Amino acid sequence: MGRLANIIALRMIRALVRLGWTVDRVSGSHHVLVKTGHRPITVPVHRGHALKEPVARAILKQAGVVEDEFFDVY
Repeated sequence: MGRLANIIALRMIRALVRLGWTVDRVSGSHHVLVKTGHRPITVPVHRGHALKEPVARAILKQAGVVEDEFFDVY
């Protein structure tokens, strides 16, 4: 298991906001974040459950954020 295992979705959203993303809307249990010049990204938020490592890795890839940069603000 890597460092991205057991990342809490709300903390991931908070870190992405610190990196310049903004929450555009909430649709059910999914938060959609936007940033100028990027495609919107969707983060699933299920209370009491952490994101699976492949999901967290895919979200960071879509956001164009490297792991070290993410953990600096996480």
